Amino acid sequence: MLSEHFNNVFLFSLDDKEMLTGLSDGPLSSGSLLREKGKQRCPEMRQTNTSLIIGADGVMGSALKKYLSSRKKKVIESTRRRNTCTTSRIFLDLSAEVDDEWIPPPGVSVAYLCAAVTSLEKCYTNPVQSAQVNVHNTVKLAKKCMENGVFVIFPSTNLVFDGTVPFRKIHNDVSPRTEYGRQKAEAEKRLHSLGEDLAIVRFTKIIDPHLPLITRWLESLRSNHVIHPFSDYVMAPIPSSLAIECLYRIAKDRLRGIHHISGPQDISYADVAYHMAHRLNAEPNLVSSIKIGNSGVFLEHNPLHTTLDSTETGKKLGIKIPEALSSIDMVFFP
Repeated sequence: MLSEHFNNVFLFSLDDKEMLTGLSDGPLSSGSLLREKGKQRCPEMRQTNTSLIIGADGVMGSALKKYLSSRKKKVIESTRRRNTCTTSRIFLDLSAEVDDEWIPPPGVSVAYLCAAVTSLEKCYTNPVQSAQVNVHNTVKLAKKCMENGVFVIFPSTNLVFDGTVPFRKIHNDVSPRTEYGRQKAEAEKRLHSLGEDLAIVRFTKIIDPHLPLITRWLESLRSNHVIHPFSDYVMAPIPSSLAIECLYRIAKDRLRGIHHISGPQDISYADVAYHMAHRLNAEPNLVSSIKIGNSGVFLEHNPLHTTLDSTETGKKLGIKIPEALSSIDMVFFP
């Protein structure tokens, strides 16, 4: 299972009916620090100017941890794996009730809320359980952080919009058509009510070198096996390295409000597959595209467009997302 959140859109493929999401491929990277008497808890920490990554076991959280560590930044991360706790790794489980007495560790100045259920199928089939993570406990942790002077960064998604028009602007009203999008929109609304010391960062599709569907396509093409990408399912890809850089710059400058990070245009998954076949010098007939309606696959919603207007955010951050196929090349053919 893949997150990004980091376009947190999923799809079923005829090659593999496994959901794809933004940047989250492991079990829920979420949590609750237990402080009740008699319960196991991780060691206390005393650090200053530290970043807290809630959900560091997922793809986005782990990539962010690697990036911050490479810049010699102090990081505390959360995990659901209690037996892996250390002085810089605390136990949190957002799928359970977060302790009312939880507070961010001392010295934390920014918190990245990366823990999420990003599978559209899981949100659709288990709306109460997924909302416990994506809405209730996420907002609860954000409130605790903000009450303690911590700047909060909340990665969100283009799926807070319905995808009927391209390049949605920051001030446009939300119009989600999926349970996942509704949960993200509700979390955004509740976070806004807590105060101004936070940033909501909406991403389109974030791609990284380990994206399961595309890596399987590459393996199949190299083995002369036919793949069946959707010709009517689109994404506006963002290289994961740039997505992480955007989060870091937003945190560094404490840029409040809503931010849009988007690829400059939508491209179909079939076009991505054809491009990869060309880059591999594979036979073009190995790519046999198909429409979703002819696949027998259920999609809760298929947006016509996924792009966001990221002009304002791009200027603030000084980052420009490459064209769609250039982003694919950057990630898979460096």
